[in-house]
Amino acid sequence: MTNVLVTGGAGNLASYVIPRLIEAGYDVTGYDTVTPTKLPDGVKFVLGNLTSLEDNLRALTYSMPEVIVHLGAMPWATEQIRGGGLVTSQALPEDSTFQANIAGVYYLMEAARRLNTLQKVVFTTSYYVLGLGFRISGTPFKVDYLPIDEFHPNRPEDTYSFSKMLGEEIFHSYSRAYGYKIVNLRLMGVDYPGFRQNHPYGYVPSDDEKTVEGPIGTTYQYVDARDAAEAILLSIQNDALGPFEVFNIGTDTAYAEETQDLIKRIWPALAPLAEGKISGHEGLISLERAAKVLGYTPKHSWRTAQG
Repeated sequence: MTNVLVTGGAGNLASYVIPRLIEAGYDVTGYDTVTPTKLPDGVKFVLGNLTSLEDNLRALTYSMPEVIVHLGAMPWATEQIRGGGLVTSQALPEDSTFQANIAGVYYLMEAARRLNTLQKVVFTTSYYVLGLGFRISGTPFKVDYLPIDEFHPNRPEDTYSFSKMLGEEIFHSYSRAYGYKIVNLRLMGVDYPGFRQNHPYGYVPSDDEKTVEGPIGTTYQYVDARDAAEAILLSIQNDALGPFEVFNIGTDTAYAEETQDLIKRIWPALAPLAEGKISGHEGLISLERAAKVLGYTPKHSWRTAQG
């Protein structure tokens, strides 16, 4: 039985990931800064902080993982932002995103290399690494080609986006140095079945959302938490993956109209790039590599009975 340590083990996504791993027969330990309200039977838990080398050593010594599923992160930019129509108020220390998402990855891997049990890390990074998320400059994200794949240049502007990009690079360096297999899953925005009323499925973007040259903030793609959990399981199980892999992971687009029609209306400058490249409701960001290499097939679209 493979031992798996799940960071962010008290979070919303972990509440889908951990039961799926237990169902698949893994020995799971959760690890987080807060205690979860409920854990499945047989799941162990360690209370600690990713930014503490000592806490990470304690979590890894207790769980002795062959696999780390790294969900733990600060999920937004905590710096104060004024620009590009964005005005944020300080709720946490401004370096919180940097500390959790960059230093936290470093301390986690520094602890792991000392114990010599780790073989693979599955990292839930984000499509925001591209830089289309918090556009502080106020300018649309520059799209070089469509559909956007895992090799498209990243152009982040905010701390959350570049923290995820640097997290990928830190993992890459440890893969090169110590031979760990790293699977980076760039999740679209995660939607949770229990909060379906908050998700604008069948959405029709208004002309006020027109940004002509490219997206700002969203491509209207999402991943269902159940599909994300399945992608994580596939990443653990697939032994044929290379030493460092990156996959875009989504479920569907949230809008009603076909993507070509949406592009012509909201991002008309992208229409020549999209012609003959995107069909139906496929998103600007491609899921093709995850399908071909990882064997990932989303099952929980809002357009189907399983949604």
